[in-house]
Amino acid sequence: MSLRTKTRIHVEDWEPAYGSPYLVDGDDPVEASLVEDGGELRFHRPPEVELADVAHGKLGLAFVDGVRRAEASLYQVSETGQTGRGIAGSHACGVVLAPFDRSIPVFGPAVIERVAVWGSGMEGALPAIASWSWRSVVIEDDAPDAPLRELQERMRLSEARLAEEISAEGFLTVVDGPLHHVRSRDLPVVGYIKTHHRTLLPPQHHAKVPELRSGERTSLFAMGSDRYSTYLRLAQTPALSGPWSGIVRLEIPQSAGFETAARIADAMAVALPRFAGVPHRDPRAPQNLQPVGALESHLRHLLGSVELARRAVREAVTRIEAPSSGNGG
Repeated sequence: MSLRTKTRIHVEDWEPAYGSPYLVDGDDPVEASLVEDGGELRFHRPPEVELADVAHGKLGLAFVDGVRRAEASLYQVSETGQTGRGIAGSHACGVVLAPFDRSIPVFGPAVIERVAVWGSGMEGALPAIASWSWRSVVIEDDAPDAPLRELQERMRLSEARLAEEISAEGFLTVVDGPLHHVRSRDLPVVGYIKTHHRTLLPPQHHAKVPELRSGERTSLFAMGSDRYSTYLRLAQTPALSGPWSGIVRLEIPQSAGFETAARIADAMAVALPRFAGVPHRDPRAPQNLQPVGALESHLRHLLGSVELARRAVREAVTRIEAPSSGNGG
């Protein structure tokens, strides 16, 4: 008689179209080292923390995120036969402010840009059509998906600039995603990562992370020489949910100093669970924070109709290709 190991089946909370919050595959090399609690992984349940006492949190919390949209694929052939791919698209980033002197969060400034990205080093410009106009961007990469990746990169850079501006004003700022694009190491902007792609801690510590309870964070660990990080459970999820459902990872610049970084991590552990997404409003709940989900919808609205954008691109290309008219003699 064969013996079978008993297994458990879980149901992911995210809608299938958004994939899974846990995408770790295989044995990754350990990339982080614990720098708190003597090198042992411990769980912290911080007491109530006054955010105004945390550096750059004098005015309140701020949440920064962006969206990008590919609106039309472009293809270019030169007179010499060289070909290149491009894309017409747009990206927007904005902020939700939760000031201490307001009872509800409010939308802050937003930045919108429309671009025509050309690969293979080929130049091209689209004429403006009514209120639609595109800034031309040229990249040398000839990979078919290079223009789309450039659009994504520009969105991330725009997010980082806005996050730095809002943080400098005195808000404790959370930017959706890692801190790769935040250039200033003097502003404690917090990176917010809701999808886990690789193992960062040694296996025995990584396996313990799902034991976190709502509002608890792990010991801080160092990510290279520039960032501290910690895992945080936003919300307790049903027993059928995946073990990593409701768990996010935060990044804090090391330049803030260890003690300040620990205070910011504690403040986040107290504040962020209040903003955890709810399933009936967000298909990526609870990891996608409510202010971020609302901001994404707001930014997509600001980008306007994708059908009208695509129609404008076609009209712009038609104007370029239309033969010039004149009075023949």
